[in-house]
Amino acid sequence: MNLEQKVGAFIKKFNLVEQGNLVLVGVSGGPDSVALLHILWKLKETLNISLHVAHLNHLLRGNEAEADARLVEQLARNLALPFTIEQFNVASFRQKTGLSIQEAARIGRFNFFERLAKEIKANRVALGHQTDDQAETILLNLIRGAGMSGLKGMLPARGIYIRPLLNVRRREISSYCRQNTLPYRIDTSNLKPAYTRNRIRLQLLPLLEQKYNPQIVPALIRLGQLSQEEDFYLEKQAQQVYKELLLETGKDSLKFTLSKWSSYPAPILRRVLRQAWRGLAQIEKNLSYQHIDKIMEMIENPLEGRILTLPLNIRAIKKGAELTFWREEKKGPAGKVDYLYVLNIPGETLIPEINCFIQAKIKPRPLIPDFKDLTAQEAVFDFSRLNLPLFVRSRYKGDVFMPLGLKKIVKLKDFLIKQKIPRENRDKIPLVTNDKGIIWVGGVRSGELTKVTPQTDKCLYLKLGFQYLV
Repeated sequence: MNLEQKVGAFIKKFNLVEQGNLVLVGVSGGPDSVALLHILWKLKETLNISLHVAHLNHLLRGNEAEADARLVEQLARNLALPFTIEQFNVASFRQKTGLSIQEAARIGRFNFFERLAKEIKANRVALGHQTDDQAETILLNLIRGAGMSGLKGMLPARGIYIRPLLNVRRREISSYCRQNTLPYRIDTSNLKPAYTRNRIRLQLLPLLEQKYNPQIVPALIRLGQLSQEEDFYLEKQAQQVYKELLLETGKDSLKFTLSKWSSYPAPILRRVLRQAWRGLAQIEKNLSYQHIDKIMEMIENPLEGRILTLPLNIRAIKKGAELTFWREEKKGPAGKVDYLYVLNIPGETLIPEINCFIQAKIKPRPLIPDFKDLTAQEAVFDFSRLNLPLFVRSRYKGDVFMPLGLKKIVKLKDFLIKQKIPRENRDKIPLVTNDKGIIWVGGVRSGELTKVTPQTDKCLYLKLGFQYLV
């Protein structure tokens, strides 16, 4: 079976396209997406589909990026395919939003795909992720402490997005490009170990392959496939239990009976709780383990009447033998959503209201990177001066702050104005606080009172990250 047949069989197995579909193919110019385009072009008659090529220049790599766009245009012309090539200023978008470069590029790219798909009435958007990418994703999620949902990795299809190369190794793609004399370009940013995924690709996976398991990639793929199958089965079981326990459904509320709660296993009940939250929140993202644990504790506690606050303005309360969830539209000025969470130290704290998380680690001072090497999304504090617990919250009217390097307290509003943070982005900035006030304006600047000094022995390291559904 050659590679075209292999990909065709994968497409049919997971029903990734239907006859008559228009497929938008995202082509960066790298070997994976170039091979994807060529394989789909070879299969288009067999599958009875039509193709449209899409490329977005992120304006990050100057002449290199322009050469990528020219290559994609020439590929599309050679294959007699319609194409759309656009530009998106990622650096400017990043400055406005406070996102990392990677996330800003990702958001811009997927917004482009979805807008273009609507314009040309495409049924699917094909992406070039392959087996080695899948292994990296699973390993990355494993390192982050993800559960079974994270260990599934990327799915062959999710919404309009399809990944026809998920069963193809990187070396097979390289061989295919050589055999078919396909030109492609290498994104040099993928060769820099500055990003976690790049370090996994360039350092960790080769180390695991050489020193621990030569078949580490197939092993990770098996883990992902087993996790997908078991996750699907457990979700179906949880849906049945959900129906059995559900008492009442309102416009923005759900009520469950607790009379039979203890007769079901905890793994199923956790999924029931996640399904209830997802239903009210109307998103696909999962509620964190920490939040699920708090709901389970509340159910088991003989005391009742306590209201539990969950992400995205969802509330939960236990009264007698009933558990009720409801959504509360609690918004501040100009539609600002309020939130307040205890910061998990060490660990990750998800802030779904602004689609981000904060990672916290406790480190000895010698293991902290040089301050000049820290990005805007990182901050370090003297652990002994923090007065735990710490909280992460939205901006309040009248907030004040003593920025690092300044010996006086200023109004947070004035500080953000001086930092040229656009008005519409100020409420998207997470604030880390203790009992004394703000110690970090996330992604902007840390505070003076908890700074690291020559006497510091132990540090708290915080990193701001962003999560998106696609």
